Amino acid sequence: MPFVSPEAEPTSRKLRHRDTRRKLSSILFESLGRLKGVSVVGSDPLVAYFANSLELEPASLAACQAMLDDRPVTLVGVPSRLWYRPQAMERLLRMKAAMEKCGRSCILLPQRAIAMLDRGDTRQERARMLIELIRDPVGMGIDRACCNQRPGDPIGCRAMQLLTGNDCSA
Repeated sequence: MPFVSPEAEPTSRKLRHRDTRRKLSSILFESLGRLKGVSVVGSDPLVAYFANSLELEPASLAACQAMLDDRPVTLVGVPSRLWYRPQAMERLLRMKAAMEKCGRSCILLPQRAIAMLDRGDTRQERARMLIELIRDPVGMGIDRACCNQRPGDPIGCRAMQLLTGNDCSA
């Protein structure tokens, strides 16, 4: 393993986090942009605002605001390194609550679920499944979400189950 100076490590880590965010953002924007009835608006500055106020790194979160059924919804791609840390997830849930208090619907999605939107020839089918889950969480089995053992966004947990076949707690 090559020597990494102590000064370079934080920069290297920030670059990796930024690259993960860019990849997740790209997948979200492309997947949702291809769907009929969904208009991708762009990134959502409220995510960065609330993330900063809760001591989260906004550069790590992939925010995609879209219009769905004439209402704005923000999808936030959460890297695995944050999704599986209870303290980070609690902050993310506070960020989500703050956004919803402002009138912005917010969905936290785990990195592994988003990655599935970019795989194989069923991309559009998976993206439609995600949108249907957002539109009708009860009809899509939100009651079977796996996040009851630890903090999590039920829609993100159910998206993980539907798109990967695995629980988000694993």
